[in-house]
Amino acid sequence: MKLRLFKRIRLGTWLICALGTASMMQVAQANHNYWIDESTDFTGNGCANTDLNDVTSSLKSRLDSDGWNGTRWTNVNAWPEDYIEQNLGGIDHVAGDSQTLSVYAGHGNRALIQFGFQRNGRCTVTFDAQSRHGTQGGDEAAHMMYVTSCTIHTDSLSRHFDQAVRQSFGYHNSPSVKDNQPRDFYEETDSEDNFVAWREEMEDRPGWFTGDNSPITLTFGTSQSHCQTVKNGARLRDQNYISNAPEPDAWYCTSMFDNGDSGC
Repeated sequence: MKLRLFKRIRLGTWLICALGTASMMQVAQANHNYWIDESTDFTGNGCANTDLNDVTSSLKSRLDSDGWNGTRWTNVNAWPEDYIEQNLGGIDHVAGDSQTLSVYAGHGNRALIQFGFQRNGRCTVTFDAQSRHGTQGGDEAAHMMYVTSCTIHTDSLSRHFDQAVRQSFGYHNSPSVKDNQPRDFYEETDSEDNFVAWREEMEDRPGWFTGDNSPITLTFGTSQSHCQTVKNGARLRDQNYISNAPEPDAWYCTSMFDNGDSGC
């Protein structure tokens, strides 16, 4: 933790190596851990957009209380390179691809996420060009959660195929998400399959029964039958199928509550 804090002040080659060692030790010691980046401040930081509410602090609290290990970084400490493949100039091997569950909350678009603070001239991460979660450097992410607009729009599914994870959770439209909905989704997965819980907890906007969000789960497998097995058995809180995904992932299957793609 101290190394990570120092890194946030000054990023250097020596510290990256030290962080990589520390991260690998943590992965070896725990089979369920998380990485969360969240951007809520998009005003005057070089990446202009609408400011957002905090949707991951209660998720972090619930994960911690359930014995998960991990860190949550916000705003100026949430970096685009956290989700960029190490071999493509990022540091995902000690960040977004170093933990079992990787979460980003902020703005987004098709196969893209946007951060609130510009860093090294960058505000966004484009998945097909820059991200390789669950493979290459890091190679630990098994589930990705994007509380962002349009990141898993059905028009962009093929742009996620360079990832090697079990499941990705996101939206086919521009959602409105209340503070505790990600936590509520996670809690429901102690008995419900992930895709069912994501659909049920994320379809409604704040106010309930509004039915305006289009939550989608993208599941990968080594074959058609394996994809369905993972889809119908993966549960985060129940810790079922939370380990690394086998490679290569030759098939994908989706589940979506379709309220349209407004805002994309």
